[in-house]
Amino acid sequence: MSKSFEVKLKSDPDEVIARARLAARDNGVRFEGDGQTGRFSGHGIEGSYLILEDTLSVKISKKPFIMPWGIIESTLRNYFA
Repeated sequence: MSKSFEVKLKSDPDEVIARARLAARDNGVRFEGDGQTGRFSGHGIEGSYLILEDTLSVKISKKPFIMPWGIIESTLRNYFA
């Protein structure tokens, strides 16, 4: 089962992705992408993102069964904030 959500960006997409890349690295998460599209995986979670104008769309394609969606979404929103 997958889940998607959107985040309105408050700064330049390249800055948002640079911060997300650092947060991912610091937390042992693989992160590939740029200010338009990319993928991430780690700790049993796999997903992708797409940026159009000031909206970042995130799709989670895999997660551990016991991990609640709310925790995953909250954590990713912090990465991309």
